[in-house]
Amino acid sequence: MSANQVRIVTRFELTRTIRRPQFWIAALLLPALMAAMIAVMTWAGTSTPETSEPVSFEYSDDSGIISEAAAARLGGRPAGSDAEERTKDGKLTAYLHYPTNPSTELVEIHAADRGPFGNSDYTTLARELFTLSIDSTLDPSTAELVRTTPATTIHAYTDGAPSGGISAMILPALLAVLLILIVSLLGNQMLNSAVEEKENRISEMILVSLPARALIQGKILALALLGLVQIGIFVITGVLLYAAAAPTVDLSFLGIDTIVVDPVRVGLGLALLMGGLLTLAAVLVLIGAAMPSAKDAAPFYSAVVIVTIAPLYFITTILMTPDSPVVAILTYFPFTAPMTALLLNATGALNPWAGALIAIGLFVIGALILRLAIAAFQLGVIQYDQRLRVKDLISRPA
Repeated sequence: MSANQVRIVTRFELTRTIRRPQFWIAALLLPALMAAMIAVMTWAGTSTPETSEPVSFEYSDDSGIISEAAAARLGGRPAGSDAEERTKDGKLTAYLHYPTNPSTELVEIHAADRGPFGNSDYTTLARELFTLSIDSTLDPSTAELVRTTPATTIHAYTDGAPSGGISAMILPALLAVLLILIVSLLGNQMLNSAVEEKENRISEMILVSLPARALIQGKILALALLGLVQIGIFVITGVLLYAAAAPTVDLSFLGIDTIVVDPVRVGLGLALLMGGLLTLAAVLVLIGAAMPSAKDAAPFYSAVVIVTIAPLYFITTILMTPDSPVVAILTYFPFTAPMTALLLNATGALNPWAGALIAIGLFVIGALILRLAIAAFQLGVIQYDQRLRVKDLISRPA
């Protein structure tokens, strides 16, 4: 097998796929949805909400707390004896009744219906009147202190060094997102890359000119390049959208001021991502080579995707108790290891040496499965009308 043969297959697969409209539809669909979501969020954040109509109300106070001056500022006055009846008849907008102990008893509000969302204005009014009345009994400085929520800054340390916090999780976490994107966008193509050659019956002619190893490796390399194209589209779109929405997007409330780059975690994450993709691609190619048609192979694709994203169903356990036995099983099982290890690496809970061992294991397992896939393809070309059995592969290694 020569590098030129692999290059020919790679170029052919890459060119054929890029020319398909389906590839660009799948590649641009997610960025288009992201752009639409950002546009809606930006519009919602910048549009000026309609000002609520002032509420003319009356109140009664059994607690002795409510200030008449504060009520007047909000458009209210003490209630007459028939305030509740006038509210029911539509002659009064709202009537508020404060009980003897508002801290334990409910404040009753009788008001004209403004709909499920507009009715919340009455609750806001009752609380604001109560707050203003309390503040009126305090001097301004004390009232300000009572209403103030202290701002905080956290200095966290790991092994004596400052911890990056959420800011250091962003880049490693994006690698887990990339794994999901690549498997969902290219997984079916990985599966069909071997099946389609068997279905159109040109494999016999191809294998006369080049070995099966070159064909399979060329296909996987082409898929890797296509994955880079889609990742590039996703990254460029994300950068452009963030740059466009940055003036209206404030992430400081999440504790994200800057993105911290941890070389160890980012490098380890890349190794885990590549090892995981190699293993998953080899499994999908193996399934495609062993099945007689794309219809027979389709259910296995769904199973591979479900197993790959299965750790997301345990994400609370992974984030909160990374030392639990469930997380340990997910971390060292080959098909759930990529996603689990990437999530643990993002949070800093994955030991670098353990992560390196997992990455090496994924590369080794992926190479072994790829070798098995090549053998399956060689046999599948001959037995194209039936599924391959495990003993067929064992009896004839690649």
